[in-house]
Amino acid sequence: MQTWDIIVVGGGIIGLSLAISLRKRGASVLVLERGEPGREASHAAAGMLADHGDEFPAALAPLARASARLYPEFAHELQDESGIKVDLRDAGTILLHEGTAESHGALPAPLSELEPVLDPSRPASYLKERSVNPRFLFAAALKVAKRREVDVSSGAEVIEILVDNGRTHGVKTTKTTYRAEMVVNCAGAWAGQFPPVAVPTRPVKGQILSVVGGPALRHVVRAPEIYLVPRSDGPIVIGATLEDVGYDKRVLPEAIQRLLHLATKLVPSLAKAQIHEAWAGLRPATPDRLPVLGETAIGGYFAAVGHFRDGILLAPITAQVMTELIVDQKCSRDLSPFSLNRFSTTEAQNFLQAV
Repeated sequence: MQTWDIIVVGGGIIGLSLAISLRKRGASVLVLERGEPGREASHAAAGMLADHGDEFPAALAPLARASARLYPEFAHELQDESGIKVDLRDAGTILLHEGTAESHGALPAPLSELEPVLDPSRPASYLKERSVNPRFLFAAALKVAKRREVDVSSGAEVIEILVDNGRTHGVKTTKTTYRAEMVVNCAGAWAGQFPPVAVPTRPVKGQILSVVGGPALRHVVRAPEIYLVPRSDGPIVIGATLEDVGYDKRVLPEAIQRLLHLATKLVPSLAKAQIHEAWAGLRPATPDRLPVLGETAIGGYFAAVGHFRDGILLAPITAQVMTELIVDQKCSRDLSPFSLNRFSTTEAQNFLQAV
């Protein structure tokens, strides 16, 4: 029976980025994906690399900002090796506020000059953030993984992590059994769906759309009620809902129309735009909305899950710190805020049962 050094469960951008990083260190890697790789949260994301803002979790900020600093090298390496442009944009973000303009930071130029389609009287600040096209980024990562001889198997669900004498020795799926001395759970919203460890993640649905034929936006625009992310090839992505509805991925016309209405209130000229695409994704959420990063109570079994709305942003730093833990058995960063041990077994099980 074929064996690998490491099995990565989950073929999204987190799993693939980690697999590539592990291959660079000489490990043989198998990626297991229940469906088509990259068709869940990675495919559905808007691609904002948003590591600032009042709504950003304080505990996550150091890791997020470290990941943002890694992004140009991360993206360009994938782009250069795959030949796929990932549309990494660095024009920045215009953050629109409620209240008065005096309470927020200065803009580099008047709002009417930065984005003429926005209401110039609305309070705004500028954030030096980037954005990327997640679908292009994933396609590049998948191509690089295969070029680097990462094995990828799709179309089978994981049933359990195999354990003997307190250590993992592989994964059992609905198709067959795979052997490895180390396993990493990167299964996103499905990370808690197989034993023996209760990894408390569950899906939070996000509906989103893109439009064409509207105004040209240079910056990402974020407001409390909506965000808009321009793509270099023309569409503007508008999102997104936050719905605790289990694994329901239906796209509801009324939700899409509501998003479009909110966006049009922000940018009236969007009324002339046409809907290009509408879709829904399942973000992997934990009870405290922070990821789980580290080794579980089972030797050789690790988790890198629960990235919620920040999986695209956190891909490079997750790959870096998890590779350090797995290969070097130490980490250059303090991951204690993201330990699975912060949740009791009862808390984790209750969270999973609520899906």
